[in-house]
Amino acid sequence: LNASCVGRPNVAPEHAAGAPRRLMDALKAVARATDRFAPEPGEARRFGSPKFKIWHAWLVEAAPTLVETALGRSSPELEARLCASFGDPARMDYGTGHELAFVAFLLCAHRLGALSDDDVDGGAAAAGAFAEYVRTCRVAQQCFGLEPAGSLGVWAMDDYQFLPFVFGSAQKCRRGDDATTTRDGAEAAWGDEETGDVADGALDNAGENMFLEAVAFVKKCTAHAPAPLVTVAPVLFNTSANPWHVTNRRVLRLWDEEVLGRRPVVQHLLFGEVLAADWAPPPASDEDSDDAAAARLARRLAVMDAANKKLRETSGAPAPPARSRIFENDAPPRDERDLPGYAEPPWPPEDGQEVGGGSLEEA
Repeated sequence: LNASCVGRPNVAPEHAAGAPRRLMDALKAVARATDRFAPEPGEARRFGSPKFKIWHAWLVEAAPTLVETALGRSSPELEARLCASFGDPARMDYGTGHELAFVAFLLCAHRLGALSDDDVDGGAAAAGAFAEYVRTCRVAQQCFGLEPAGSLGVWAMDDYQFLPFVFGSAQKCRRGDDATTTRDGAEAAWGDEETGDVADGALDNAGENMFLEAVAFVKKCTAHAPAPLVTVAPVLFNTSANPWHVTNRRVLRLWDEEVLGRRPVVQHLLFGEVLAADWAPPPASDEDSDDAAAARLARRLAVMDAANKKLRETSGAPAPPARSRIFENDAPPRDERDLPGYAEPPWPPEDGQEVGGGSLEEA
């Protein structure tokens, strides 16, 4: 799917044909159905309108017809994956696991022959159907106020989606002998380093690219906070300083680590006859797992440090105090209670005994 997006803009429904076109029409119908279940004005809630449960129940009921109309065939597995792609009706949230469910839906549709090789390799599945799916999700997210599942807050590229940044950066790469090289190797430069925000005119044609479309949505969702993008989404803003092929490689690797590599995400993924959980588990190795965890944390710390440095340079804020590294000397810091010979002080303390740096009377 990532390779099929290289050098291609978003595919409009009128320029698609066959199953991708019918699937895009079905997704538009799903988006329109939110109007019938819109929350009442003044509804008491923090996240997630209860109307989302009613809308999702409608989706479950309509799924057989939607899938059969779009793909020319239906199966319980395809229907279940489609329903799992728009959020959890019990928790009333949406996250990258639900986005992953739609990728699994496309994979199963291809394995069953409902989507052809040309549909996938020609970009209609990713730049057409998947792009329309993301727009449908945004309609549901805004209509029902879904809670972002597992959001990393300011360190998230987007509270809900991830793959639009993967496919969208691939769309900006050059298609040729080396499909992962930009035309001139220059920075993407959709961000303004002086203002720390989106450059003027950078989003004029955002509808043609999934990455810029996602940036525009982030700006829309943070419009209530008068802060530049470098403040509300520094990790996302920093990608502007890289060539598109570098951004694509990095975010694809990040998706592999933070989505496919996370048990809280994958444990909710559905498995059946078409996509079966039939793999053999790798041999367990505590040393390997510890090294992998240390490497992931080191990369995350490096990203956070780079973002903080850029933020200080932009805002002129003083540097934060030095913080200790978790993996200094290849060992985590130890609590004093773990040291040999440590004994718990008596409790309650005696008169005059220091407690927390002062005497009991002072405390």
